[in-house]
Amino acid sequence: MPRFSVVVPAYNAESTLAETLEAIAGQDFSDWECIVVDDGSADDTRALAEAIAAPESRLRVIHQENLGSAGAYNTGVASATADWVCICSADDILLPNHLTAISAAIAEHPDCDIFSSNGYYLQPDGTRSLVYTGHEAADARSWSLEDVFQACFFSVGACYRRTLFEELGGYPVDAYGEDYIFWMRAMARGAKHLYIPEALALHRVSGAQKSANLRRAYESDIESIAAVIASGLLDAAQSRAARAAIRHRKRMIAELGRIGGPVFRFLRRARGSVSRGDSR
Repeated sequence: MPRFSVVVPAYNAESTLAETLEAIAGQDFSDWECIVVDDGSADDTRALAEAIAAPESRLRVIHQENLGSAGAYNTGVASATADWVCICSADDILLPNHLTAISAAIAEHPDCDIFSSNGYYLQPDGTRSLVYTGHEAADARSWSLEDVFQACFFSVGACYRRTLFEELGGYPVDAYGEDYIFWMRAMARGAKHLYIPEALALHRVSGAQKSANLRRAYESDIESIAAVIASGLLDAAQSRAARAAIRHRKRMIAELGRIGGPVFRFLRRARGSVSRGDSR
């Protein structure tokens, strides 16, 4: 059984998938499997994935009709054999020491269930900028559920115990931001998160990603937070924080109607960066 199962949902990803899979194959930690879920692509994603997988026994490809990113993640994680799942969209990149650093953090913090790290935004022109800087980036720390209500942690390459997936019944297929509600539901049930300050992944910035539609992303956040409130799992302080987060998202939606340009980009970053990728 491998240490990690890296799950890559892929939809019409022929332009980026090879670089994503090459980065996984290039990890300096070798005890992994990678599951690519071709989510009904209309381009050459499936053929490309199968060609890359042919000489690599640790990489396998599953093809299915289009079910969206949540459906692709559900298929991939359900097929995983490792105790730890690592999520990576087909347009994102894990840096060479990613799995090594996560494995070390797991060994050092056996009480934690979800691990995320700092990372870079990769712009179309090839430039990089850190997601977290200054005091935000300085130290390893656990984000509380209240923190996650305020803004999702950067979760490109995030790893979690596969048992969380089983306990939650997978990702909700009707959620626009299936990863965000997954983290919140897991933490509402007591899962503990740890942030690693080292930059371990690249998030490729593109207008085609779901997170580029900020209005819909904010609306999805409101729906997801409301669903967690309705679960009855929150204590009084968490409920107050959740309702405050909903009010904040509503204010941000109002701001979107009258701003653009640099401020728009600031609000996108202020919202938090998640792993919403290319599967539709």
